[in-house]
Amino acid sequence: MRKAILTACAAAATAAAVIIPSAASASTATATTYKVVTTSPLHTDTTSVSGSATQADPQRGQVWGADHLKETVTATQVLNQPGHYNVKISFGGSTFAGFADPRSAGEGSTDPGGPLESQGSITGSIQYNNIASSTAPDTLAVPATQAPNTSLGTVLSQLFHNNNGTAASTHYWINYTPSMDSVNVTGSGNTWAAGDTYTQIG
Repeated sequence: MRKAILTACAAAATAAAVIIPSAASASTATATTYKVVTTSPLHTDTTSVSGSATQADPQRGQVWGADHLKETVTATQVLNQPGHYNVKISFGGSTFAGFADPRSAGEGSTDPGGPLESQGSITGSIQYNNIASSTAPDTLAVPATQAPNTSLGTVLSQLFHNNNGTAASTHYWINYTPSMDSVNVTGSGNTWAAGDTYTQIG
């Protein structure tokens, strides 16, 4: 399964996030929703392909770039199931900077995992379904800015004070769209054109 996430820049580490306090959680007659925004200024991004430029991470896979993630975390109680929640993490306003090509040959790369400098925007989300937790979500427990390379699973655990179980199912749809044409420093001719969206699904 491919994992998506990170942009890097020392200045990005100072980016502020807005947290919506738990007191502002929206209630309805049937469910309660909790929402918080956090920033992961330096998050490594992985791909299922490997090549001459990707870097192996034993726990996550082949690293091809770094992201600056703005993560909007929304948790909603599952109807008629106290202590169970659906959680969605959305990535609007996020960016990436790549040093290797994350795409396979079938996705348009002539050199999968080879050197390719890219940058652009990230959109999409990851959905965690039916998480059991002995504690309700606490938006105040999620820091405004995460430490470098903080995983999405860690953010999820922060929300539940580490009292959450594994999601019954997880689905993601993440889009990477370069803001300018990519640059291959080796001159091999491999390209990733501005506006040509690459999508990771799982």
